[in-house]
Amino acid sequence: MIRISVVIVNYNARYFLKNCICSILSSDIAIDIEIIVVDNDSKDGSCDMLDEDFPKIKYIKNSKNVGFGKANNQGAALAQGDYILILNPDTMLTETTLSEMLRFSEKQNNFGAAGVQFMDGSGKYLPESKRNFPDLKVAGAKLLGYSKYYYANHIGKDEIAEIDVLTGAFMFIKKEVYDKIAGFDEDFFMYGEDIDLSYRITKAGFKNFYVGSNKVLHFKGESTIKDKFYLENFYGALSIFHKKHFPNSAGLYGIVDGLISMMISVKSMIGSKETKTIPVMTNWIYAGNDKTIFDALKKKFPGTQGCLMSQVEEGNIIQEIIFFDSNSQKYGQIIHEMHQPELHELRKRIIAQDHSFYLGSDTSNERGEVVPL
Repeated sequence: MIRISVVIVNYNARYFLKNCICSILSSDIAIDIEIIVVDNDSKDGSCDMLDEDFPKIKYIKNSKNVGFGKANNQGAALAQGDYILILNPDTMLTETTLSEMLRFSEKQNNFGAAGVQFMDGSGKYLPESKRNFPDLKVAGAKLLGYSKYYYANHIGKDEIAEIDVLTGAFMFIKKEVYDKIAGFDEDFFMYGEDIDLSYRITKAGFKNFYVGSNKVLHFKGESTIKDKFYLENFYGALSIFHKKHFPNSAGLYGIVDGLISMMISVKSMIGSKETKTIPVMTNWIYAGNDKTIFDALKKKFPGTQGCLMSQVEEGNIIQEIIFFDSNSQKYGQIIHEMHQPELHELRKRIIAQDHSFYLGSDTSNERGEVVPL
């Protein structure tokens, strides 16, 4: 019996997608889960990877990028589970993420959907894990870079509470609710569709929840290059949302659209000047128990000093980076350790289960790193 259908929309995130799927398959209720991937015309061999590594997984290969909402609706149409999990490919779950969400949702009255606490690739909490409803005041402040009211700061990051807006990177939705509200609005090509869906869930009489006790890693930005196309969709989505749901406020839309155009122009100019610098590494830690991989890392980085996690002196960490081996450690253990204060300053990388590559990101504002082994 399929309880959860995980729908992943992928766009040129091959290696992060592989890592994500491996974490799902490690779930303690994997037997009750199906995975459906919708590929939006990736050019990085994502579908070849699915054929080779996960031949039993259902996937749809689109001949063009149809957008996030439409692709999720395609996947949801195939879903057989009682619940649908809308999930980004640049995420990593623990072994108990899905069983915990299932147990929580089954206990609620009028359950609609739920989200989790996100950590970025450095192990830091992401405030967009919980957001308020973006009325025109909140949206305008957000456009001007003032996010105090945009995030639901009245809810503690580890708390469980009802919430206005869920994040599209992880939306655990009751399938009958998804079907009742007809899924995502396909007028939103990318961004804003999660706000719209969250709003329509509550309008239909159901509840959205933030489950802060459940942590999920979200590398963030892997499917997106933040160019002008991205900016137009990101900021333009706010305009689409308000015009759709609040047509009587038309007099304010000229101001909002003007702010959007201004932000697109400013951020386009700033973004064009940004360059990614790769820090020099001299000392590193291997968190695992495979000597072959430890030796492979030493060969990969000649002139550097590596050590095992068991050799690190407590309170005296001088290394710059830590490599977590997902074949030696459980995903939940990795996420727990990434969050520890003593590892806060270290760059984090995760070695794939098959040891063919490692990946990670140091900031949520730029694309991550994938390195073959």
